[in-house]
Order: sequence, then structure tokens, then C-alpha cells
Amino acid sequence: MAFKIGLALGSGAARGWAHIGIIEALEELGVNISAISGCSIGSYVGATYCAGNLPELKSWVLGLNEWQVAKLMGVSMQKGGLVSGEKVFTKLREEFVTENIEELPIPFSAVATDMRRGQEISFMQGSTADAIRASCSIPGIFSPHRYQNRWLLDGAVVNPVPVSLCRQLGVDIVIAVNLGSDFNPSETEKHNQQQKKNEDRFNKFMEQSMESFGQWWDSKFPSDKKEAKASESKANEPKPNQPAPSIVSCMSNAIDIMQDRVTRSRLAGDPPDILLSPKLSHIGIMEFYRAEEAIEIGRACVNRMAEQIKYQLNL
Repeated sequence: MAFKIGLALGSGAARGWAHIGIIEALEELGVNISAISGCSIGSYVGATYCAGNLPELKSWVLGLNEWQVAKLMGVSMQKGGLVSGEKVFTKLREEFVTENIEELPIPFSAVATDMRRGQEISFMQGSTADAIRASCSIPGIFSPHRYQNRWLLDGAVVNPVPVSLCRQLGVDIVIAVNLGSDFNPSETEKHNQQQKKNEDRFNKFMEQSMESFGQWWDSKFPSDKKEAKASESKANEPKPNQPAPSIVSCMSNAIDIMQDRVTRSRLAGDPPDILLSPKLSHIGIMEFYRAEEAIEIGRACVNRMAEQIKYQLNL
């Protein structure tokens, strides 16, 4: 008897391009994917696959460089997020997915979070673009998404690896992908060094994004010039041994901690049949231009577990 196999694709921002390599490698093993549930970037990649457009997505992301990513994201003029990302979601809507979830050739679902009530919101029908935009609303990074009189946040707040949602699609076997499995604050020095590298790269990204809004910013906030001079003078002062963390560092660490704790709890309560855990902590959450590296890491993860996957699925 053939199993109906579903994928639960987890959150992880730029690390989520690893999902592309994972799906490709699973297909090469002979895995027939019957349904996909996704959270955040997992919903973006998952819906594109279900629409039959994964090769087009892969071609696009492999061509992205740092400056293109900065322009695509755009500094947000709205409250609630540092970047808008609207160009990314416009690209999705116009080129990668169908208008409604019901029209996708392969069953799909996405998860988001009701910001006011803290409830898990499941999308199994309706607007595909709205479902993914809501699921990808990383707190502090992207502004929350307004949908049906609710403000919705990233699904990772409540269900980073949506195994339970995948089972609702009627599959027999769930293969889950946890993009945050190598988050390990106990390795203090190594963890701090990696966080500092990711923070520096994020700051660079924000500086590049701000360049395109320089004139607007100066006209709206002329006092910033004085603040910039004050900041410059402070920058020339001797730095303390342990400087206070930046806002980027705070958000990045908070997101990693939250996802790690919630993921552990959810997977313990409803474990998948097969769990894939690519090692991606060295890729910053906004480094979407590192797609080639992330895709290869995803592919390698599947290849390492190939024999176990084939055994469990009777391939």
C-alpha cells in the first residue's frame, strides 16, 4: 500500500531556502509528496512547490545578491516592522502561486498567529498570498498582516514546524523540517561569535536598505543629523568590554529562543514520523542571498538520512 506523505516545512527566514534542496533530494529518492503544510518561509516555498513552480523559485533566489535583497525588502514606512517585503510577496502572488489555496494541484496549508488573541490560525482555503504574507510576518522584522479584521503574525510564534496541521491534510506519514535544530546557547562563546557575525551582516543590510530612502529620511527627520553626529562622536570613544546588545541582536536572539522552545514542545507532543534537521545557524535570518549554500545544506541533510528515509517509507 502506498503511503500518503506530507511535509511540514518549518520557519527560519533566509535559512528556509534549504527547503528547496530538501524537496529536490526527497523527490530524487522517490518520495511522492502528497501534501505540504508550511510556517513562515516554509509556507512560501511549500506553496510554490504545490503550484508546480519550485524550479522557477530556485532560479530566482539563486540570482539574488545582497543589494537586490535590500531593495526587495525595503525599509518599512509602516508601524510594526523594520522592512516591508512587499516586493517579495508581489513576486510570489504574480509568478509562483495560484490565487486561492483550493486551486493548488497539491493540498497545502499554512499557519499564522492572531496577534491579539494568541491563537493559532490555520489557512487551508482562501487567498494563497494572504496566507503566506501572514505566516511570514516575523515579529519586529515584517509588519503584521491585516486579514479578516485580525492582525496576524508569523506562525512560528505558536507552531514553528506545523506537524499537526500537516496531519489535517489527511497524510499517513509526516516528514518534518526543523531549521533551528542547531540553536544551542549553552555553547556560549561559539554562539556569541556567530550571533555577532549575523548581527553585523543584518546591520549592513539595513544600511544598504536605508540608502534608497536617504533624502526622504532627512526631510522627515532632520534631527537625525544631530543624532548621527552624536553617535559618531560616541563611536570614537573607547568601547567597553561588554557593549549592550543592539536591537537587531535582541530581536534575532528572541526569535531564535522563542522558536527553539516552542518547537521542542510541539514536536514532543506531536512528533513527526521523520525529522530532518539541517545545520543552518551560521546563516543570518535576512541573508536571503545565500540561497545556493542553504539549498546544498538541505540536500546534504536528506542524503545523510537517505537509508533511514527509504527504510521507513518502504522505498
